[in-house]
Amino acid sequence: MSGRKNHGFIIKLKGETEYFIGDKTWLLAPGQVLFVEKGSSYYIREVTPGYSYVVNFEASECFKHDMEKLPIKTSTDIGSYAEKLFCCWQKENVYGALSWLYSLLEKTSRSDTNYISKRDRQLLEPTVEYIDNHLMDQEFSLENLSEISGVSDVYLRRVFKRKYGLSPAGYVTKERIRLACMMLADGNGKSISEIASEVGYKDSLYFSRVFKKSMGVSPTEYRSIYTDDLF
Repeated sequence: MSGRKNHGFIIKLKGETEYFIGDKTWLLAPGQVLFVEKGSSYYIREVTPGYSYVVNFEASECFKHDMEKLPIKTSTDIGSYAEKLFCCWQKENVYGALSWLYSLLEKTSRSDTNYISKRDRQLLEPTVEYIDNHLMDQEFSLENLSEISGVSDVYLRRVFKRKYGLSPAGYVTKERIRLACMMLADGNGKSISEIASEVGYKDSLYFSRVFKKSMGVSPTEYRSIYTDDLF
């Protein structure tokens, strides 16, 4: 990125990315937000595959740093905030999108509560890989995660929430809903029941309730946002 055109907040939802500016490096992991200033130049390196949401904005103020990581309180599910912000924006609900953005930023703290040790990061890697590989399995169970990670359930949940802002169960739900959003938006013509089954839900009604709780709209309403844009 050379001479960024806008100020921006990069909201990391999955994977890890390194940002380099001058002699400084920031590692952005899920549950973290990076501020980048208008006019700044930097480059990035993808550490592990994933995705982010980027909110670009204009402001008259000059900021103190070209780039700064905003620590988020560990109890905050930034994935949920970001998805709802995105959904509002797609529906051209500008005030709703701003409301979710302000709510997310209000959760910032001035201490790095998302820090975890190298050992804890290493024990999480096979656990997250296992979850990602079994998201679409309707028989998937969280019961053997502690065996995979080699630590107790209590310790695993504590470390998991510190890094991702979510419990393992919350992470599974977030990722399944993300996959469902992609399927609903790609115009494949699949029914809600078929999509529910493909992302790991046996009961389509339960899937719809979980989806609406996460996204603020039903699967059918979410799909219509994209269908309306085609005509």
